Amino acid sequence: MLTGPILFISLIFYTATVSQPLFYLIALGNASRNMRAPAYIEMRHRIDEQMRRNGAVVYYGTLFSTLLLVVVAFFEKNGMLPFAILAFAGLIADISFMKRGNIPINAIINTWTPEQYPVDWERQRDQWLKYFSYRQIALFTGFLSLLAGVVFPL
Repeated sequence: MLTGPILFISLIFYTATVSQPLFYLIALGNASRNMRAPAYIEMRHRIDEQMRRNGAVVYYGTLFSTLLLVVVAFFEKNGMLPFAILAFAGLIADISFMKRGNIPINAIINTWTPEQYPVDWERQRDQWLKYFSYRQIALFTGFLSLLAGVVFPL
């Protein structure tokens, strides 16, 4: 009986979490590849600042609600369990790629200024985008799993 409301909350949080990677896929990824260093650095600084401030709430909400969905689906023995497990695994994979790749690169980029940056700054940008593409796959898989659980219940 609790699966429905918890699934609804999980979908809200997961939608917020997956929105940034979706926007990168649609527009910001290619736009950032075409920026000159000063514009890219300024953009990364502003995005990183906002994500550090607001991103944790969204991620913790997604993590908690999706884990709760796994637990409730397990105890209610309903067909949502495999979808919830896959969604949770996608989120864990995303966080792992973020911690191993994007966060350390953000720390490096945050030491740059629009006036002072390494000659090979594109290498760091490309590495950041590579890790982010792995995160996109993980998050999209998890999010689509939740949607599939709604549309195609077992």
